[in-house]
Amino acid sequence: MMTTDKIKLIANYLLFQLGWFACVFGGNQIALAAAVMILLIHLVWIGSWQREKQILALTFLLGCAIDSFLGNLEILKFQSQLDGGSRILPLWLACLWLIFATTLRHSLDWTRTHKLYGAVLGFFGGPSSYLAGSKMSDVTLAQPLWQTLMILAIIWALLLPLLQSFSQAWLNKAKR
Repeated sequence: MMTTDKIKLIANYLLFQLGWFACVFGGNQIALAAAVMILLIHLVWIGSWQREKQILALTFLLGCAIDSFLGNLEILKFQSQLDGGSRILPLWLACLWLIFATTLRHSLDWTRTHKLYGAVLGFFGGPSSYLAGSKMSDVTLAQPLWQTLMILAIIWALLLPLLQSFSQAWLNKAKR
């Protein structure tokens, strides 16, 4: 029999997957609606604003900054850039960072205590997500593709353990 905690972990994972597809396929308005709904479900049933606000905010801001930086370097190319507009990441991609942040203390919490495994997950999972997203959305990856994927792999291999280190520090502070 599954415990409530296991059901919440599975729900967190499934909500992230649902949110990923909603953001990538749905565009800005659907992504915003999905992110708000997923965040509300997360905060009411799975997580807690009080316990997670720092990691949610840091992940959202850092992720948006990284992707905007990669956009300005033209490693990621957003449709708005190609149309001669802003180099700021699209809203749907920002929403994706917020949805990802909800996994750090739940379905990805194991990466907090196993940072090497988290780095390996980031190394392979991060670029895979960008590659899949680029096939289904208005973001393109710079060529040669292998270089872009390697840059993303290095960023994600560092980013996931870094975020989990911050998460651990805040958890330790809360215990005191």
